[in-house]
Amino acid sequence: MKGIGNLQAGALLDFFLAEMGPTVYNQAVRDAQARLQQRVMDLDAEIYEDEFAYWKSARRLK
Repeated sequence: MKGIGNLQAGALLDFFLAEMGPTVYNQAVRDAQARLQQRVMDLDAEIYEDEFAYWKSARRLK
C-alpha cells in the first residue's frame, strides 16, 4: 500500500485548515464569550458589599 507524499499531505492539511479553521475559531470565540458573560454576572455576588454597614455594626456594639 502506497501512502500520499509530503506535497499531497501538505495540500490536504492546508485544505482542512482553510475549511475547518474558521469553524473551530468561531466556536472558541463563542465559548470564551459565554464564559466571560457568566463571570461578569457572578461578579456582583462575589464582590458585593452592604452599604452603610457602619451604622448597623455600631448598633450591635451598644
